[in-house]
Amino acid sequence: MDPITDIAVFVRVAELGSFTRAADALEISKAAVSKSIGRLEKRLGARLLHRTTRKLTLTEAGDTFFRRGVAALAELNDAQQEISQLSQTPRGLLRVTAPTYLGSVTLAPLLHEFQKRYPEVSLDLNLNDQRVDLVQERFDVGVRISTMTDSGLVSRRLASCPIRIVASPDYLKRHGTPKLPADLRQHDCLTYSVSRTPNEWRLRAPNGRWVTAEVKGRIRCNNDFVIKQAAIDGLGIAFFPSFFVDREIADGRLVQVLKGYDGPSFFIQAVYPTRRHLPSKVRVFVDFLVEHLGKI
Repeated sequence: MDPITDIAVFVRVAELGSFTRAADALEISKAAVSKSIGRLEKRLGARLLHRTTRKLTLTEAGDTFFRRGVAALAELNDAQQEISQLSQTPRGLLRVTAPTYLGSVTLAPLLHEFQKRYPEVSLDLNLNDQRVDLVQERFDVGVRISTMTDSGLVSRRLASCPIRIVASPDYLKRHGTPKLPADLRQHDCLTYSVSRTPNEWRLRAPNGRWVTAEVKGRIRCNNDFVIKQAAIDGLGIAFFPSFFVDREIADGRLVQVLKGYDGPSFFIQAVYPTRRHLPSKVRVFVDFLVEHLGKI
């Protein structure tokens, strides 16, 4: 038996004043009770019980340990109940990390509804364009946009994101509309400086073949909002996931070009460290994202 079980056996013996009654109450043998007390006394280096044929009494050490043991077991029981409630009722602090643009555009509008549905969950939302180590930095969930899955984490796909190549009507009026990926060489392209290949856009042609478009431009930035605003202001052509520019396309501030060409298959995913004993606050948050982001 483990030390906590031995303590529980001792407390039961002390409460009932009998090895036999304790064994019956715990549904174990009298020999198992005796061994448990023996292990505990050996571990503590002190006798806990005076045993005679007629009577069982606590020693001074036993009396002290009994009082402490009762308190410790009660505290442990409270802790177990608290953790059990955490796993059943969504509550507590939920730490979430996401890229700046993804969090601002897709998560921020959902916060009010999530808080309304789960009022006992407090959210700590960290927007950061650098890849975050969830375990080391103690995040419960990461929301990411990627072409691949992190093999070290559990992932759940939330939405697919086709790519849009866009420019403002003013830019296209001044510089013309590209018809083929090769035409992008003659244009100002707005690029993302954190990309591993900022001067290459990989596109799939209508025939299914992949082509690499070499791009250049006078503006490069590590922030998608800045790049999008530059595109709206007519400073160049940009390459974005659909959810980030569909509104601007719909209201005419941006125009999609090279419509027959698709980019890599990006998808939004929720990632978290483990499936085992998943806290309910994590489970309901991920389910909530599936429900809402699946509409993108």
